[in-house]
Amino acid sequence: MRIFKTHQMKKSFLKLNICLILLSILLVSCKKNENITYDAIKDSLELNEDVEENLSLAELIASTNQLSLLTEALLATDLPTTLDSKYPITLFAPTNTAVMELFELLGDDYNSFEDFDSLLEQEILTRILTYHMVEGNLSSTDFVTGEMQTLYEGNTIEFIHTGDTFVISDASEIDAIPFVLDKKATDGTLHIIDKILIPQDVFEFLNTLNPPNTVEKTIKELIEENEEFAFLKKALVLTGLLDTLGEDGPFTIFAPSNNTLTGLLSALGIEFESLDDFNTEEEIDLLRDILLYHVVPGTLESKDFRIGPLVTLSDENSISIDENEDEYVLIDATTLSSEFLTTDIPAQNGIVHVIDRVLIPESLVNQVANSVSLAFERVMENAGELNTALEFFRLVQDRMNLEVLSEKEFTFFFPSDQAFVDLFNEIGYDKIQEFNNSEQGLEIVKIILSYHCVENQTLKSEDFRNGQVLNTFQGDELGILLETDIFVIDKTAKQSKLIYEDLEVLNGFIHVIDKVLLPQEVLDSL
Repeated sequence: MRIFKTHQMKKSFLKLNICLILLSILLVSCKKNENITYDAIKDSLELNEDVEENLSLAELIASTNQLSLLTEALLATDLPTTLDSKYPITLFAPTNTAVMELFELLGDDYNSFEDFDSLLEQEILTRILTYHMVEGNLSSTDFVTGEMQTLYEGNTIEFIHTGDTFVISDASEIDAIPFVLDKKATDGTLHIIDKILIPQDVFEFLNTLNPPNTVEKTIKELIEENEEFAFLKKALVLTGLLDTLGEDGPFTIFAPSNNTLTGLLSALGIEFESLDDFNTEEEIDLLRDILLYHVVPGTLESKDFRIGPLVTLSDENSISIDENEDEYVLIDATTLSSEFLTTDIPAQNGIVHVIDRVLIPESLVNQVANSVSLAFERVMENAGELNTALEFFRLVQDRMNLEVLSEKEFTFFFPSDQAFVDLFNEIGYDKIQEFNNSEQGLEIVKIILSYHCVENQTLKSEDFRNGQVLNTFQGDELGILLETDIFVIDKTAKQSKLIYEDLEVLNGFIHVIDKVLLPQEVLDSL
């Protein structure tokens, strides 16, 4: 069985929807177990009297056995930094029992908060946890009937008093009952409650995605009703494909979310700033081809993924399923991989998987590469001192897989004209054309330029740090030295100074340097 991040491929979105909707029932699961008295539970939750009194909230939670799962949840979302903030926080802590009931409802794919590892799951968990926090150091005597703002901005909980006791109301029908009150920490106060609190928007969002006791929606309806697919919806309407996704099918769609689809525009070039710029029949056909490249006939669930090609509806162009670190990924015509954010959103006429980037068909590869090349040329021509670098860039651009730079972050160090003159003198070349006389010469140019490009980082001059190590597209590393100026250091320990900085292009920056950087691979061949 294929392993995905220590569990089976990205938990079924249906499970996620149903189970989180069931949080409103989990909620019911906190109906009192007739075999366990409240007093017994309360006694088991009392803090160890030997615990030091000067603990922080995070330490107080960690020292309470019945709150160990809350500690895991906080760590899974990096929220301990919130607890370490400058102002005091009042936290309503659900017990392990409440959390375990959540896991039971979620099913076998959820055994700990480490399984909340998709962007959607992380976001929902963060919203739920911050909904349990209130600014200020509040004792139980400070709570009055009415609403109180939580740290999840715009969302309130409600206190309802009955005599000397109170309950806490959220978006569900079941109120939370406090077990233990007024446990003081150095940075706030802890109150322990018997259920998880659910904010209104999370409750409504999940019910919108998959309302209980309703027939599954078509792919068209799912896209229409989910704001995360607003950009995709507009593109499908423009190309006349949205209605197609409402037909019988079945279809499997690999759906890019709003954030990833906007990257398509920059990849296509500066003439495309919005979908409104697709206004000719040829441009709309191009967009339609891109969208069809994301659709596969039939219903393909994640459990049925296998390494190999998938024929799409884009003139039988294929995408491929491959694996990366025990996860399945999609490979398009650029050979770039796309990861799954969420899988197995069920529909009446197929299934939807959400991916983290737009898939580029073969018909678009050259256009994307050309738009990247044009963007670089404009910036380099305007910069001056980069004429030689630009000639080298043009010489090997077909070898450099430039379409990668249309979507990835990068930082490019381009040597100045004088830097290349110095290199030519050093290695005995008279002019650029000598590199063009052989396959080996062209390969050397490609390797050198790839060594000047830092991958997956957009670094302005203010972002460099002394001793910083940078990974390049070529594979070797560069170092940063900060003195009065900024220096880049190559394999020869040569110090190349930044002489012109922060030229913005696409998703990255260009910096002009005064020496050519040489990787070990080139040093060995010269």
